[in-house]
Amino acid sequence: MSEPIIMIVDDDNNLLMALRRQLHRKFNILVALGGKTALQKFEEEDAIAVCVADMRMPNMTGLELLEKVREISPDTVCMMLTGNADQATAVDAINRGRIFRFFPKPYDPVLLEQALQDGLRQYHLVRTEKSLIQETLAGSVKVLTDVMAELNPVVFGRSLKMKGWCDTIAAELEYPRPWELSVAALLCPIGMVSLPPDILARMAQGKPLQPLERDLLKQTPETGRKLIGNIPRLEGIAEIVYFQNRNFDGTGFPLKGPTGENIPLGSRILRIVRDLAEVGNAAWPTDVDFELIYRHKHRYDPDLFAKIRQLLAIVDLDQEIPPEGREMDVLIDQLRVNDYLMTNLETTADRVVLTHGNFISEVQLERIRVFQKTHTFREPVQIKRGLRK
Repeated sequence: MSEPIIMIVDDDNNLLMALRRQLHRKFNILVALGGKTALQKFEEEDAIAVCVADMRMPNMTGLELLEKVREISPDTVCMMLTGNADQATAVDAINRGRIFRFFPKPYDPVLLEQALQDGLRQYHLVRTEKSLIQETLAGSVKVLTDVMAELNPVVFGRSLKMKGWCDTIAAELEYPRPWELSVAALLCPIGMVSLPPDILARMAQGKPLQPLERDLLKQTPETGRKLIGNIPRLEGIAEIVYFQNRNFDGTGFPLKGPTGENIPLGSRILRIVRDLAEVGNAAWPTDVDFELIYRHKHRYDPDLFAKIRQLLAIVDLDQEIPPEGREMDVLIDQLRVNDYLMTNLETTADRVVLTHGNFISEVQLERIRVFQKTHTFREPVQIKRGLRK
């Protein structure tokens, strides 16, 4: 790992050169003449541990710069130098820029060096804690998903599909914390661990449930919230999971709670994608799937529904080529050259015409068309479209 960088920003080039001469033997020093140059260096460097900025600079003040730094590099420790150390300036800097240290000019070289050491320690502490939290969260989520995969592989497979959809939605809608929506999609069925084994068995076999059993299923998000909520930093995901069956008009589970746009955005998204996953078998929802679930339009945020439909719906597979590498289920007539088979292509008489793991060539497609005249194929078949050999 490279030595952490300390960047000093000022509009006085002589001061910058003096600071670099004073500090370069003890620290990895980078200097920037003004705020614009400093922001460019953040784009060029992987990680700047500490940023020390002068308060009064033309075009962009030190406070304005450090506010931008907090946005683009939240782990960077921010410090400020100023020749006008009035109380109001200091308070504003600390509150708005989250300043770790504040130094008046002329600065004390000994105190500045000590502050930089403290800043580096703070940076390493933040990064270490973040890494630990990420590893802990990843491990906790993996345990829960492993439980679901063992409990009901079909439902877990559906959750994986929903996660892919949610990743697309989050990117397009600029969802504030996309990882939360992604994890919520994976864990939304975790409350099923509270269901009796016979209900789980029928669900795994794809058998219909009785009305009372369906009611029990609708209430499983409460168990899910309790399980997820026990993991630190997943409280927001627990709330998304809890309200996934809450309808936009205020009906559904829980019986009392927010309505309309007061329902968490992640829950409103899950309400749509989960219903889509239940009615369709393809890797991506079709326009017909959206039509089917919209028969219950009271469940959905209408504006959000329209946006998700525009993002995800496949209208005509023959005219619209999906994005690269998209998995889908297609009929035999819809197969194309260069489609990659995810399942065997076989007839109803169990004759394998082409095994999975193959790209369909022009010759093979012609052979399939000939077979269609005298044989009936099992369909749909699962493919990946958009890949290249």
